[in-house]
Amino acid sequence: MSPNTSYYPTFLRQARLQRGLVFGVIILAALLAFEVFNYSTTEYALTDLLGELRFAGIRWATILSIAFCGIDFAGIARLFTPGSSQYGTNHRETWYLFGAWMLAATMNAMLTWWGVSLAVINHQTLGNAFIGQEVLVRAVPIFVALMVWLIRVLIIGTFS
Repeated sequence: MSPNTSYYPTFLRQARLQRGLVFGVIILAALLAFEVFNYSTTEYALTDLLGELRFAGIRWATILSIAFCGIDFAGIARLFTPGSSQYGTNHRETWYLFGAWMLAATMNAMLTWWGVSLAVINHQTLGNAFIGQEVLVRAVPIFVALMVWLIRVLIIGTFS
């Protein structure tokens, strides 16, 4: 005899729905936190690389940082548009957007590495007592950049 959902009390079905809603909110909050971190590290690194160059009063670093975050949101938005999740279809624009998103995510990983490297160099931590400055400057930025890139890809994969 297979279980039928009509036998379950209403509160169990509502609890299942609320659990899914809580999970979705946690995923969205994590994505938002990654985008905030992504924006801030990208702008920090690009400001170091590009300086105070401006266009129409806006720093180049800010313009590029917004563009990188925008391509993340464009990739996510494409996942939720009608017809974008049809299996078996091969829309050229979807693949172009995916390629642009992967390129932007990889570039963001490099800029995250640069920004975290600058932060580690400019900030003396208690970790220097246990691990040498050179190891911190080499290992921590690479670890953070790879983790942010991997988690971003996995979170986007979760939505798709």
